Amino acid sequence: AKKHFALGRCAHECATVKQLDDGRLVVYTGDDANNECLYKFIGSEKDSLEKGTLYVANTERGEWVSLKYEDQALLRENFSNQTEVLIQLRKAAKLVGGTPLDRPEDIDIDPRTGNVLVSLTNNASKNNYFGSIFKVQETDNRHDSLTFTSETYLAGGEQTGFACPDNMAFDKVGNLWFTSDMSGSLLNKFPYAAFKNNGLWVVPRSGPQAGQILQVASAPIEAELTGPCFSPDEKTLFLSVQHLGE
Repeated sequence: AKKHFALGRCAHECATVKQLDDGRLVVYTGDDANNECLYKFIGSEKDSLEKGTLYVANTERGEWVSLKYEDQALLRENFSNQTEVLIQLRKAAKLVGGTPLDRPEDIDIDPRTGNVLVSLTNNASKNNYFGSIFKVQETDNRHDSLTFTSETYLAGGEQTGFACPDNMAFDKVGNLWFTSDMSGSLLNKFPYAAFKNNGLWVVPRSGPQAGQILQVASAPIEAELTGPCFSPDEKTLFLSVQHLGE
């Protein structure tokens, strides 16, 4: 076991890895808390999660901002070295202009377009109870790019039939599957009464229902479905059932 210090210290809900053609690794990761940030680590050596640079997303400017001590005067003014920056990642990210987001939980990469999808579960502090799935399109579709465009891909709410998106997965033909994470203590209560239990949804890529948001499973009472994962032949979808009857 090895601790990956270079990815920084925060409430990592996920780590989605993309290997570049030259063997370097790009890791997208979110900090699962209200008003926290989206990060990207770009390795500088093949297969290495030790050597490289960590960036934080500024979604207003469409920039990945370096969190390297040597690159930022603000970091040098507030921290003694790179280790302190990585340990106090949340503070460092805000100092250099990282955009506070609505609980970035899961991240997945669209196998057809290369777009990066981020589930923003909710943020009661901003009266965002239903969350959204956020899309990041890297410049020239390069995952080591330092600029991007972004927009809301799917918005939660009664009009779309889901709330609080969490774990995601793509199948081989590019259909998006995702689960929801409404708090067990608020299920069937305001503001989630209309949504009943947590569940599993699919957004078909093609065919007569392309683009529709279809619920295909419901979680047990007071539970959430997590970690969707297909078997290699894609005839079976595995799901974890978290804290049922909590």
